[in-house]
Amino acid sequence: MLVVTCLMIGPTTVLAFSDSEAQQALAAAKQYVTVEYQIDDGMWQGVAYLYGGQDTIPDYLQKIAQGAQPGKQAGIDASGLVINAYQAVYPDLRFSYRANSEETLVNDASSKTLYLWNVRPLAPEELMPGDLVFFGTEGYGINGVALYAGRQGQLMQIVTASQSQGKVVLTRVRVGGDYWKRSFAGAGRLIKR
Repeated sequence: MLVVTCLMIGPTTVLAFSDSEAQQALAAAKQYVTVEYQIDDGMWQGVAYLYGGQDTIPDYLQKIAQGAQPGKQAGIDASGLVINAYQAVYPDLRFSYRANSEETLVNDASSKTLYLWNVRPLAPEELMPGDLVFFGTEGYGINGVALYAGRQGQLMQIVTASQSQGKVVLTRVRVGGDYWKRSFAGAGRLIKR
């Protein structure tokens, strides 16, 4: 079943990504978890975490082959992962950014920008694979995003670029657990612009 959702912003209607497109973006994000590459005599798996990093997998592998250090000169952060995953499905994707009551479409977005102006809000029980889950910390607001990958009971699977693990991971979060209570900030379906 194909589901298309809309959000009204001003006088125009914008479409959110379909279930199928969101699943394709999730599949693209999972490739960042499973990609393997060699550095010196060792094999590595997963694109490294790099704050502000936006490397696609081909760019990352090329940088590594040229001697770049994973996580220092090559890698991706959580919002970069979301952007690359969705641009794999829809290459012309742009993001709304608002300042001084004016909207501008841009090529890049932080987790906070994605949350504030680029998703149709959803409750956790409404999430479908590929939807976005946002995290934040008190005093800093939204500072993380992940792609929802499924749920088994209270365990929610997500794909994210993890600073603590140093790479893109497929991991689980306990809904209602301590981390969830401290950090969950919201969820939504990305809007197609």
